[in-house]
Amino acid sequence: MRGKSRVTIGILAVAMCFQSAAFAAKADPESARRQLALHYFRGVINFEAGRYQEAMDEFRAVADVDPYYKDTQKYISRLDRYRAELLDPKDGRDYDTKGVDLYFLGKHYYEKGDYDRAMEAFKAILDKAPGDKFALYYKQLIEAASPKYKRVAGVAPKSEADEIAVLQKEVSYIKEDVDDKEDSEAFLQERAQARAERDEIIRSKERQLDRQEDILEEERKDYLAQASLAKRAEKVAKESEKWRRMKEKLSSRQPGIPADLTEFPAYQNNGEKYYKSMKESLRESRWNSAGLNAIKSALYYCDSLLIYYYGIKSSYPEHENIARLMAEYIHRADLDENIIRLRAILNMKIIIEGEDRPLTRSEAIFLAEKAERLIQWCRSILP
Repeated sequence: MRGKSRVTIGILAVAMCFQSAAFAAKADPESARRQLALHYFRGVINFEAGRYQEAMDEFRAVADVDPYYKDTQKYISRLDRYRAELLDPKDGRDYDTKGVDLYFLGKHYYEKGDYDRAMEAFKAILDKAPGDKFALYYKQLIEAASPKYKRVAGVAPKSEADEIAVLQKEVSYIKEDVDDKEDSEAFLQERAQARAERDEIIRSKERQLDRQEDILEEERKDYLAQASLAKRAEKVAKESEKWRRMKEKLSSRQPGIPADLTEFPAYQNNGEKYYKSMKESLRESRWNSAGLNAIKSALYYCDSLLIYYYGIKSSYPEHENIARLMAEYIHRADLDENIIRLRAILNMKIIIEGEDRPLTRSEAIFLAEKAERLIQWCRSILP
């Protein structure tokens, strides 16, 4: 057994040297990826071969660098569960009902030195197949290694020559395992490098496809946007032509012309703009500008009121008809006094245009006062 222990220690030392050399390699990204893949495939091979501790060591090495590399966490969970539930049965069930690979289980316990559990596993195999050579071989090794099973078996102790022969046979198996492991190391390195190169090619192609998809998506969006704009422009042109013809037809017969609700914001904004200009002109004593802005702001606010609620507005340049339109369409108790204010503003407008002169201070203040009250009334009605 000392020879076995020495060989085992030598194997572990060689494995540690390989591992240390791998981590001591240059720490460039390509090398790191190869080392990560190498540890992962070592773990998979050890897991499939039943070398669970070695598999756990390899998967732990992978998890220390990248915990989410491929199926690393899945293998670690399986190994933990295998160790907790299968390698240490505590619920009274036999190994066969647990679906355990008895060959690897018995070898695992034998290598750990737990001869009782190893013997239990190999006896379970021999109960089903008494002539199984592998189980008989390890059963003999356990009997030779443990005095307890020598007494239980009731056989005479083997000679020193027989024990040496058995140990030599075991050493030959271990050497074969070492040779296979060295060959697998080289194979795994080549496999890991090839896989890393293939993954890089795939990633490069995926990036190229992503760029092409982005370009196609942008072109599709541009096309849809242009088509939508063209459709909207055509619709707006048709609606504009329709309203233009209707206005031309009705403007000669009626004091007002039909107006769409979409015109309301423009009229309201113009009324507010001229109202602010009126206030600023009054502060700066620019009387003519203040009076003209008062007239414009009052007319725009009155048209806004008619457009929003009744879909009609005064026809340019006959703004004087706006008072008639308001009297015809609006029915409110406070309408009359505001129509009086509007007519006063319109009369002043006619006087100024007829005399072709600038407004005086008193006239500007008069217009601003009438426009102020009229606009406040319009604001109270509009939303």
